[in-house]
Amino acid sequence: MLLLLRRGLPGFPEEERLAYIAANRAAWMFGWFLWQVAAVSLIAFYATLALHVARTSAREDGGLKPAPHVLSITAMAVAAAGVSLDIACESRYMAVLPELHGDAFAQLDRELEVLIGYGANGLYTLALVLLVLAGWRVLPKTALALAGPVAAAGVALALASLRGDPRLETITSAILFPLFTLWLMVIALWMRKNEESS
Repeated sequence: MLLLLRRGLPGFPEEERLAYIAANRAAWMFGWFLWQVAAVSLIAFYATLALHVARTSAREDGGLKPAPHVLSITAMAVAAAGVSLDIACESRYMAVLPELHGDAFAQLDRELEVLIGYGANGLYTLALVLLVLAGWRVLPKTALALAGPVAAAGVALALASLRGDPRLETITSAILFPLFTLWLMVIALWMRKNEESS
């Protein structure tokens, strides 16, 4: 985002943004494509985590208690809605927004900012919370401790996007992404350790 997209996003004057996008169209398209790959990768990770939580819960319960399938399935449905919204909006950022100017540009830009930042990001955050609740008994304590700040940063980013405050969106993104990356690493290490011990 910093290298390929930042100069074309809200926070800069419209003319500067349009000039950047026009001069760097391939980078602009590739940057959004990378975000689409990231969105699909996130859903794949969530699905892997949901399956892992279900298996670990069943193993620890000795198969006597039902695994937290309802929360996991709900989380995946929420995340799927998020990725659908995300990819649709990012496609419009790639192909439609660069062709617009003036009021049409401003209106679509604001719409996409809200749909991605508030809608898709809010759904991803809700899915994460549901997955953490589904795995509450089996996830490592570090992951549980990090989940609160990650979710809070996700909600803060969603609200900043809804408000239309580029500065606050940048700040909350700068908090969210490192925390979320750390959470992912903790979860990935836990899953690997569990796979090796089973």
